[in-house]
Amino acid sequence: ADVVVLDVGLPDINGFEVCRTLRGFSDVPVIFLTARNDEIDRVLGFELGADDYMAKPFSPRELVARVRARLRRRHAAA
Repeated sequence: ADVVVLDVGLPDINGFEVCRTLRGFSDVPVIFLTARNDEIDRVLGFELGADDYMAKPFSPRELVARVRARLRRRHAAA
């Protein structure tokens, strides 16, 4: 994957756990897109390795812009 867009409230597992597991073997950019917008959730997401965090409701254009920005940075570093 080039970028992972991840929700905290997944049906079978917490998105924070997915991010933690993913960081154990990958440096793919992770963008949280979730209804959980408390400061503690945002901080936890970043501490677990998220590259960005967006709250719902969200602008699809802004999400696309953020994904493109992450892809540019990733390809520039390669």
